[in-house]
Amino acid sequence: MNFDARQMASQSGTSSHKTMGGKGAYKNADSAELDQNGQVLYGMDKELAAKAAAKFDPVMEADARNWIEAVTGAKLGEMPLQEELKDGTVLCTLVTTISPGVIKAPSTSKMPFKQMENISNYLLACDALGVPKHDQFQTVALFENKDMMAVLVNLQALGRAAQRASGNSGP
Repeated sequence: MNFDARQMASQSGTSSHKTMGGKGAYKNADSAELDQNGQVLYGMDKELAAKAAAKFDPVMEADARNWIEAVTGAKLGEMPLQEELKDGTVLCTLVTTISPGVIKAPSTSKMPFKQMENISNYLLACDALGVPKHDQFQTVALFENKDMMAVLVNLQALGRAAQRASGNSGP
């Protein structure tokens, strides 16, 4: 629509922007929906976040937490599971408990690239233990809390792979 058409539409009381102002349209920063990291969600990001939230299963998260604690013998903190796993050290300890020596010791550095490296090493160990690629997740899915459901599915697949591992009679 050119300038003249917009001017005529505003004089006649119609607007080309009314078609954009649907039910979930972004109106201003005060009414915007935020994700877990404080980023404004709109458009496709908002739809994907809603879809991920609808798929999330808190019972599955509790089961994963209990399984990790049973296998490693260490009690996790009171933070959400994503926060407990974010630096990758718990995941590395988990796969090392299942199969000693499968990966090197995790870094305890608080630097983000080192924490993401821990998650990557965990995913390499998952490969070595026979976890199918379709049951694995991208590092950012956990680190940036983009898709915790994919992480939970991966932990279930790791549990199945651990049961198949020779000499492992864990939970």
